[in-house]
Amino acid sequence: MRRLASDDATALTDFYNRYGRLVYARAFVEIASRADAEEVLQDAFLLLWQKRRKIIIVGESTLPWLLVTARYLASNRRRARDRARTVTSEGRAESSSTTHDPAVIVARSEFQELIDSSLARLPAIDREVFKLCAVDGLSYKEAARRIGTTHAVVRNRLSRTRSVLRADTEAYLGKEQS
Repeated sequence: MRRLASDDATALTDFYNRYGRLVYARAFVEIASRADAEEVLQDAFLLLWQKRRKIIIVGESTLPWLLVTARYLASNRRRARDRARTVTSEGRAESSSTTHDPAVIVARSEFQELIDSSLARLPAIDREVFKLCAVDGLSYKEAARRIGTTHAVVRNRLSRTRSVLRADTEAYLGKEQS
């Protein structure tokens, strides 16, 4: 992030090469359109560049910020698409939404199963730290206080959890590509 904040454009390329597939996958799970997922991917990295001096990354990885950003961008795009209505020849309004598309439902379900199975293999304390920080949005300090440990322990456990999730997601995406 320091390189990015100091206007090093190669840092953005490095982030894109490292995390692009994961961000695309997250967007696709939300929106189920390759074209829209590609747009969300580009928008997420553009936003990263535009906000590079303002973003405060908690922990060591930019990936959680990128994934959350992609999720919000995809949700916004999906809602906008859902609001756009087309009128059929009979004069009825018909939604252009793909939220009932079986492929979307299956993709979301598979992604959630992947996350759930990855988390299930971890110790209970790691799952709790992940829930407090990544899901509930607590700071490391707040999570540490809640479970009665130190900031460093929370940081290290969350880092290991993210590594497991990243590796499992990359393995899953690699399997999907072949």
